[in-house]
Amino acid sequence: MEHPSVLVFVEFPDPKFPTSGFLNGLAYPDAELIGFYQVDEDESVEEARAEHDEEFRAELARHAEQFEERGVRTEFDLTFDDDPVETREKVAKKDGVDAILTSGGANALGRVLIASRHTKNAEAKVNTLLNIVDRDELLSVDLIHVADPDDPEGEAEGESVLKSMSSILTDQGIPSIRINQEVRKGSDVSFELRQAARNYDLFVMGATEQDVGDEVFGPVGDYIVHEQDVAVLTLR
Repeated sequence: MEHPSVLVFVEFPDPKFPTSGFLNGLAYPDAELIGFYQVDEDESVEEARAEHDEEFRAELARHAEQFEERGVRTEFDLTFDDDPVETREKVAKKDGVDAILTSGGANALGRVLIASRHTKNAEAKVNTLLNIVDRDELLSVDLIHVADPDDPEGEAEGESVLKSMSSILTDQGIPSIRINQEVRKGSDVSFELRQAARNYDLFVMGATEQDVGDEVFGPVGDYIVHEQDVAVLTLR
């Protein structure tokens, strides 16, 4: 039984932790619960740590215990810095985690949307996903690919990608009746993914999809979490 490592990233002073129902939908991951506090320009890291460290660590410890009660082995830590995205990526790279989870508001883990840009390392990533998410809890696994409208082969290539992904999922034991596929045409990939992610319990993507954010909203996964309250799992 594999235990992929998942970085669960929460931002203080108003952290959003996975709900109890969401935690019940997890399979066998090991969690690294990282709390982050963004230091303002007019305060130092030392000042912020002196004021908040004890309180925030106590809250992290309470939630780590809830993870453990549901069979998820969990370590936690707290960091103070000025850039949450950079800090999250730095921690993920340093610790070599398999995925990053940013929590949403769903109290279940039944409806999942997977963004598929290509099939590189797809089998390994699906295997990781299904060792993080309990496949028995899945009601539907929808696949989406955003095709370039200016590419005459884009739609056909997208259909091929999703067909391959669907085959990998069925080989891993997901019934084909639970798998749906959609190829969307759009020049703004970030916008299309943000729109598609509505009403799901979890949006899953690889690092290449996370990179399609923009200067206004930042990484697409962060926008989905903050504006649509949908949890995002980024497979690395």
